[in-house]
Order: sequence, then C-alpha cells, then structure tokens
Amino acid sequence: MTKDAPVAAGDTPWLLVSVRDVKEAEAALAGGCDILDLKDPKNGPLGMVSVANIGKVVTAVRKKSKTIPISVAVGELSDWENLKKIPKLPAGVTYVKVGTAKVGKDANWPDRWKEVRKEFETNAKTKFFWVAVAYADWRAAGAPSPTAIVDAVLEESLTKTGGCVGVLFDTWAKQGRSLWEWISRADLKRHADALHQGGRLVALAGGLGCDKLNDLHSLEPDIVGIRSAACKDGTRNGVVVKEAVSAFRTCLKAARKK
Repeated sequence: MTKDAPVAAGDTPWLLVSVRDVKEAEAALAGGCDILDLKDPKNGPLGMVSVANIGKVVTAVRKKSKTIPISVAVGELSDWENLKKIPKLPAGVTYVKVGTAKVGKDANWPDRWKEVRKEFETNAKTKFFWVAVAYADWRAAGAPSPTAIVDAVLEESLTKTGGCVGVLFDTWAKQGRSLWEWISRADLKRHADALHQGGRLVALAGGLGCDKLNDLHSLEPDIVGIRSAACKDGTRNGVVVKEAVSAFRTCLKAARKK
C-alpha cells in the first residue's frame, strides 16, 4: 500500500465520518470514527468548510489525538479555475480530496487536476495524501467516468510528488439514491481490484446506511464514509451525533464478517 499513508488494520474498513464543525467532530470521535472528514453538505457533495473553521477543528482534534487522520474536501476542480484563489490549508490535515464535476468534457482535466493539487501543497508548504473522487453518477455530474478516474490515478507514480493514494467512489447527486443505484458491484469490484493491485486505497460513500452494506466484504474497501447515517435524523444536513456513529460502526463490523 502507498508509502506512509494511514491504512486500516484488520478485517474492518476504517469508518470516515464527515463533519462541519468542532461539535460534530467531537461527536464523531466519541462514536468511534477512524477518519475525521471536514465537509459542509450545504456547499455541495464535496462542499468545503471555511478555512477558519477547518483550522478550529484541526486544532481541537489534534489536542486529543496526534494520529487520527483528518480529511478535507475542497470542492470541485471547476471551483479553482483561478489558481490564485486557492487557500492555505492548516497544518495537521492528512487527506485532501477534490471532485471532478463539470470537467468531464475537458480533455485537459488531468493536467488541471495536477495543477490544483500542486497549488494547494505549495500554499500549505506541505504534502498531502490526495484522494481522487469518482462519481458513480458521473453523467449527471458532467464528470469523467470512474474508469477514467481510476486510469488517471494508476498512471501517476506514487514515488513522485502529488500522486493520489486512493480513490473515493461517491455520488454527486444527494437525493436519496445510494452508491449501489448508480454503479454495479461488478464494476466496483473491478475498479477496487485494479486499485489495490496498484497499491492504492479504496473508499466507498454515497447514501450508505446499515441496510446498504450487504456483500461489502467482497469489495474489500479500506474506508467507508458516511454523513447522513451519522446524523440524528438520518439526513446529510442534520447534526452528527455519537449514537448514530456508534450504531453504524457496529453495522460495519457485522457486515464485514458476513
């Protein structure tokens, strides 16, 4: 697996919980999440939390844990047409992910993708573990296909700076349809196998609740991400609570053993 990137150990994938502030971060940690992900659902599927709020969460979390991975969503590639507007992310961030909605028809998107990632690192004066995002509903998102994303990731060298350490398979539209309604398990299995063979991480997200974890073990994901399932009312714009995170973690462990 990719050098130095945090990797789940054992038979259960790491649980990633998306939060938008310190209070939600504390609830996610109390519920047993393995990766804390900063994302504001009101700003889109990969909505970026304000840099000031990212800093507050990172500071609060690092006082409690120096090792838990912190992931940050920075919106879509199309949000950063002006490289000069790319902000400086605070120290303490582990993973960064940027989406590819609306750039699927641009033949030069891979180069633009690399430029944006490089600029984030230049501004922060540090290297991040980048995670590519493959939207299962890529046609609706106007994004490159999952196959194109996987191919682009595997074409990059992990020994060179900026290579993606993994791929997150997610949904762009957040309208109640889960990952499984947009992509077949056979296609996901094919992509996951190729990524694992290439030393990359595989993350799954997109409307995954306890009732959506059948046959999860066959895909061998390294990470499973949730937002709605971590909220008190089960909606992505709700509030993350410890009890919901803990309940999903129990389901995830059970699913992995089936």
